[in-house]
Amino acid sequence: MTRLKKKRSDANRIEWGESAPRRSEKLADPGSYESRKRKSLDKRKQQKSVYEKQLEKEEREARLRAQQQPRGGRLAEKIRRLNREKNAAEVPEENAAAESVAETAAEPADQARQDTKD
Repeated sequence: MTRLKKKRSDANRIEWGESAPRRSEKLADPGSYESRKRKSLDKRKQQKSVYEKQLEKEEREARLRAQQQPRGGRLAEKIRRLNREKNAAEVPEENAAAESVAETAAEPADQARQDTKD
């Protein structure tokens, strides 16, 4: 079997007739590739005013604040309250466990100090 070479397809070929439209004609049509390309280049190269920069900065900050604010209704508040209560109940248990570990570790040190004083 032999591989056939790729052929250029005529599927995307556009027939213009006698001559293709000039660049100025393409730019006059707002939907053409040339005019869309020109608009995007102009927009990209255009310097923003101080006012526009400030507006964008404020919008970004507002979006960040909106993300940080808690959302939800009564159910969300109930879940948050239950989580706070659960965490508050766990914290004293952890503190008590940490204190008992600290006490057991401190006992031999206290005994060693007492031995040196005698």
